[in-house]
Amino acid sequence: MSGLYTTDDTSSDHVYRRLRRLLIEGYYPPGTRLIEERLAQDLGVSRTPVRQALVRAAAEGLVQIFPNRGAVARNFTTNDLLEMYDLRALLEGHAAYLAAQHITAAQLERMEAAAAALEASLQQHFDRREDEVHFLVEQNAIFHQTIAEAAGNQRLIAMLNQIVAIPLQFRSFYWYRAEERHISNFFHRSILTALKLGDGDRARAMMREHIFYGRDVLLQSRRTETAASGEE
Repeated sequence: MSGLYTTDDTSSDHVYRRLRRLLIEGYYPPGTRLIEERLAQDLGVSRTPVRQALVRAAAEGLVQIFPNRGAVARNFTTNDLLEMYDLRALLEGHAAYLAAQHITAAQLERMEAAAAALEASLQQHFDRREDEVHFLVEQNAIFHQTIAEAAGNQRLIAMLNQIVAIPLQFRSFYWYRAEERHISNFFHRSILTALKLGDGDRARAMMREHIFYGRDVLLQSRRTETAASGEE
């Protein structure tokens, strides 16, 4: 069966990873009806792993499943973004506060490596913009997930997994200019320094500022997109 992919790996995990990437990159734009038959054709698999992948994507917040309508690529309104980033700032700020008390040397080294990779990427060449953005999202996720791990609160981690929407991170990084990336890197270094010093209050404050800055970049990018499309 022909499709977007030619791999022979049709396991449910692999199909989910492929569908997830297409959703994150906007191949299926927000609001798109995700018809199982079409997805199966695009991915070169049967409908069963596609159905399983959609359920997992819904649990992660990438899609919404409606009775009698099927699955739809999730669309985020401005109010959705404000609510999500408010919650994220609260939860990740608290995670940073807890992490300052428990973080290990190995975890600090992992964060240091991710922060350094993000800084070095400003001079790194990527063949495609999408490859660069995926690299930024990946290294940023390592940095933030390590903090959540160091916090040691499983309920907090579960809540963050529901709040932190990867498509929004991808979209935000896609619009980041060099200046905005420098600012983001500054926040990472400030958070890392506070964690090394065991200063929970400082780590929480810098994390909150970091999250709100990312929110502002994303909101501005949405305004720019809307204006360019002539919807305003």
